Amino acid sequence: MKLTQLNAFKAVIECQTVTAAAERLNLSQPAVSRLLSGLEQRLGFNLFIRKGNRLVLSDEGEAFYLEVAKVFEAVSGLDSAADSIRSHRFGSLNIAAMPLLSNAFLPRILATFLKQSSRMKVGFKTYRSEDVVRRVQSQTTDIGFAFIDEQLAGVKAQKVESECVCLLPASSPLANKMSIDIYDIANQVLIRHEKDITQRRIDQLLRRYNLSTIEHIEVSLASTAAALVREGVGIAITDPFTAHMASEHCDVVMRPLTFLLPFEFDILYPALKPIHRHAELFIEQFMLLADEMNIYLKIGSMRDLNNDDTEIHHS
Repeated sequence: MKLTQLNAFKAVIECQTVTAAAERLNLSQPAVSRLLSGLEQRLGFNLFIRKGNRLVLSDEGEAFYLEVAKVFEAVSGLDSAADSIRSHRFGSLNIAAMPLLSNAFLPRILATFLKQSSRMKVGFKTYRSEDVVRRVQSQTTDIGFAFIDEQLAGVKAQKVESECVCLLPASSPLANKMSIDIYDIANQVLIRHEKDITQRRIDQLLRRYNLSTIEHIEVSLASTAAALVREGVGIAITDPFTAHMASEHCDVVMRPLTFLLPFEFDILYPALKPIHRHAELFIEQFMLLADEMNIYLKIGSMRDLNNDDTEIHHS
């Protein structure tokens, strides 16, 4: 059946006469009658019963009209769907992230992102960095956040650099200082990070200055270290993302370090297809939130990890 036939049927019902329907559709009355006749032949039943000079919906016609109304309601929704697509509020986005960012910082970005893209379908999964990489390599994940230290086929990346900070219990005497130096953390209960490059750099600094800390506890996740600081167990040197989220609690304060202690990770994209437009919008929100929190980020050029000497500048 044709949409013109359905449109004529709908117009006759709403206008109540063929003449009025013809005027609405800018067609002749015989043309509207032919459309109705063709539709009835296609359906195999009468849509109207003639009573005198009036056409009255048959029972079958009434049932069919309910279905036709659904069709036109769906068609009318195409305009709003097109508007949503134009303004990037419609579609899907698959994100894979290491726990450090997926536990608190990225969910806040996602909440803002979804407010602006209310019809967006998002897959937001947490994996270890090596698993994040595998999912980006499979080209099924639009954006990944991970620690990487090797060349990888099928992946493009942007290096993100920032500086670590110190998290302190609000009750700690060190909370009165505006910044923390390496001597301040000596003889403190320092919550250690398991198998962590940042922890190795801290240990190197302590050895260089012949200093030591009280080693009571070692954790796997930055969020666990932040929770222990909140409980007053000790201090932690950690990434700025975890630290800023944790310092929103009244029992935790964050202080910059007087010594350089870089924190680095990569934003990953599948290399075998164009970067998803929603991934670009999500990264924009990432940068905006970091800026609002006064987290200084240095973002590297886009590079192909299959050939790390090649830089691809991303507009």
